Amino acid sequence: MSALRKQPSLASLRNLVNLWRIIETDDGAGGNDFTLNSLGQSWARVEVKSNIFGSGAGHSQTERFEFTLRYDPQLAKGDLIEWQGAHYQIELMENLNMRNAYLLCTAKHIEMEGAQYG
Repeated sequence: MSALRKQPSLASLRNLVNLWRIIETDDGAGGNDFTLNSLGQSWARVEVKSNIFGSGAGHSQTERFEFTLRYDPQLAKGDLIEWQGAHYQIELMENLNMRNAYLLCTAKHIEMEGAQYG
C-alpha cells in the first residue's frame, strides 16, 4: 500500500469495535450456514473514504471505510469489523510502517442476515 505514514496516537483510537471471523459450514441441504467466531474487541479510529469509478454518466461512487487499530496477528483479510451495529469486511490490510504496532484495514460495508454468533 503506502510507504511510511505517521503513527497514530492511542488517544485517536476512540471507537470500540468487535472483530469476527466467518466460519462457513455445509447445512446438509445443499446450502451453507455461517457462524461468526469472536476474535475479541479493539479500539479503532474510523474514517470514511469514497472512491469514484469511471467517468461521465457511467461513474459510480463506493464508500470504503478505513479502520486503524492496534496490531492483531490473528486478524486476516475477509474477517469482519463490527462498528455501531454494522459489519465491514476487510479487503486490504497494512501493517503500518511494518512495526507490528498498528493495522490499517480497508473494509466495505456488508449486510449480515441469518449469521449465528459463536
